[in-house]
Amino acid sequence: MNKSEIIQLLAECGQILEISGASPFRVRAFQQGSRALENWQGDLDQLVEEDQVTSIRGIGKGLSSIIRDLATSGVSEEEAEIRALVPESLLELLRIPGLGPKKVRAIHQELGILTIEELEAACFQQQIRELAGFAERTENVILKGIKNLRRFAGRSLLSVSGLVATRFLQSLQRCPAVDQVELAGSLRRSRETVGDIDLVASTENSLLVRQAFLATEGIREVESEGETKSRVQSEEGIGVDLRVVTPEQFATALQHFTGSREHNTSLRQRARDRGWKLNEYGLWDAADQPLETADEESIYEHLELVSIPPEQREDLGEIERAEQLFSDGQEWPDLVEFEQIQGTLHCHSTWSDGKATLREMVQSAAERGWKYYGTADHSRTAAYAGGLTIDQLHQQRLEIDQLRQEFPELTILHGIESDILTDGSLDYPDEVLAELDYVVASVHSNFSLARQQQTDRIERALRNRYTTVWGHPTGRLLLQRDGYELDMVHLLKVAAEEGVIVELNANPRRLDVDWRWGRTIQELGIDIGIHPDAHSIAGLDDIEHGVGIARKMGLSCQQVTNTWDLDLYIQRLSVHREQAAAPENRVGESTNE
Repeated sequence: MNKSEIIQLLAECGQILEISGASPFRVRAFQQGSRALENWQGDLDQLVEEDQVTSIRGIGKGLSSIIRDLATSGVSEEEAEIRALVPESLLELLRIPGLGPKKVRAIHQELGILTIEELEAACFQQQIRELAGFAERTENVILKGIKNLRRFAGRSLLSVSGLVATRFLQSLQRCPAVDQVELAGSLRRSRETVGDIDLVASTENSLLVRQAFLATEGIREVESEGETKSRVQSEEGIGVDLRVVTPEQFATALQHFTGSREHNTSLRQRARDRGWKLNEYGLWDAADQPLETADEESIYEHLELVSIPPEQREDLGEIERAEQLFSDGQEWPDLVEFEQIQGTLHCHSTWSDGKATLREMVQSAAERGWKYYGTADHSRTAAYAGGLTIDQLHQQRLEIDQLRQEFPELTILHGIESDILTDGSLDYPDEVLAELDYVVASVHSNFSLARQQQTDRIERALRNRYTTVWGHPTGRLLLQRDGYELDMVHLLKVAAEEGVIVELNANPRRLDVDWRWGRTIQELGIDIGIHPDAHSIAGLDDIEHGVGIARKMGLSCQQVTNTWDLDLYIQRLSVHREQAAAPENRVGESTNE
């Protein structure tokens, strides 16, 4: 097993032990061991070979033995014994948001429930609310969680599917028989979650291409194989489809399999209006003569449209816009590019719940060639995430001052991710917030407030003079939970009025604010900040996912603040507090206690 698999397995063992009622010390050993191994940076295989696993702080002899067995043979006798303690189906219950090991243990012991279906039936029969420590609200939360599990079944995060797709794409790129190969489908369109992965390849020898596809590492099952279409299931459980076409068909096939279905339907209708025919194999005029389609741009040009970026192909007005641009002799406006990113805000470190030290995070930012980097650990209310006290915040500033001397080429910004409290106030007194370079205001609790109460809460935070950025605005977790109820249109207008930057949280589990608000955001003139919410060095790479969503929103680099040059960026971060500090805005101003 590799390191990530072992980390997951240790965490599951901790959950199983807690469900079974094992000693808290033993449960904690597996929980801490999983986190310790995740935080440790190094070559696990080498450490196992040298019998030095116990050198990782937090891992003792017992866990060391399990890790060694898993790393060398993939099996562990002790791990198997732990798994035998509870039915495997109980682990499925843990996938339901709000159900931890203790609650699963109670449900199993008191009602004998083993499966999600049995749990759902017990909720409908109002049996869960009768258990000690449970309530009617708990039943409703469980039912909603079960509904979401089913709704999201068969889909994967953009980040996960992207890694799988890259593996297959690279395998095909190495095949000499491949003329061209590209990703297609919802992954190419930067949808936040993906069903299947689509690949389109052109060749004169389909057999060799199929062989290269099927030789890719990490295939769980070959579901079908044909001359023009093959489908496999990856070991991650994601379906991967390969379409093989001739070189002449590649452009129309790529356009067709990129989609979306609705976009393609509108394009085909546009062709039919001219008496033409368009499908994945080509484009033909009214005399049934093939039109040259050397690339996707030529397809759109034949239909008197400017070329539409893949991310925009959702049939949400892009065809009408492309028609107008074509008529005006213009091109589709340039969208933001990953290479334009100059830095970012909203990153965590071991000062709170991050996995890397502040120095390590700063070093990585400098190595990326960024011009600025903003750390924003959790505030004091987030004690579960190691939120900083006021004294710790001051101590962190001393480290930042030292790092600024060591990394003079990088502007290091000191911020905080401040909890928005239930009444809408921020998590520190004004005099503390005033010392910071910026403040990310985020909701981390009381998600189930009524729509108006949640809206009022966030509005007060947005109107606070020290709020620079509205962090992960709806609080959604993709494939896990929907965002909380709020009046998004109203709050976006408030952000526009107050000059607050709206965060596009690039963490692949969030990608929030949702891309569907892109048009409203542009109409209101709101600035977007693409921030990774990084809790590790690897988390900084998530910026690329955020750029994909920004492109889907239709944003240019001018609308994404962290593509701006340093001087303009620093000036932008102070806009809100300067507006709020203006004399005409001071009357009746609310402050934090």
